[in-house]
Amino acid sequence: MMGLLFLDYLLSKQGILKIVQLVFLLVAFACVRSTWFNSFYAYGFYEGVTLGYSITIVLYLFLTVFGLPKRISFVNWLIAELVLDTLGFIFISTGSIVAALKSYADPILVAASVCGLLASYLLVGSMMLSFVAAHRPQPADPPV
Repeated sequence: MMGLLFLDYLLSKQGILKIVQLVFLLVAFACVRSTWFNSFYAYGFYEGVTLGYSITIVLYLFLTVFGLPKRISFVNWLIAELVLDTLGFIFISTGSIVAALKSYADPILVAASVCGLLASYLLVGSMMLSFVAAHRPQPADPPV
């Protein structure tokens, strides 16, 4: 069973950042979902973005834990993670800013926008780690 799971990524800096991002995004989603919001378009977008990106993070973590990056070498997984984090930063920071502008009266919605902004800051850190790792010379794999 241990040969099937690759837990090295979860113990790395990028894996820990992904898990913390997931926690912040799920808290933000739960905060928005638990209130009656007055602006459906702003909070509907924010709710969709937080849930969608949370599912994407869970899928990415699932794939890396089962060792798909080691088995599929034609995909540059560092660049894929960089693109995933860049798109997540754009959508989550946009949704968090719009939610922050609309939520001045409800403290739970303010907490949701703060959690989204914290997750977007963590995304910037993850993007920098992915960028540095993508520019580091990779060891050549032995031929199969």
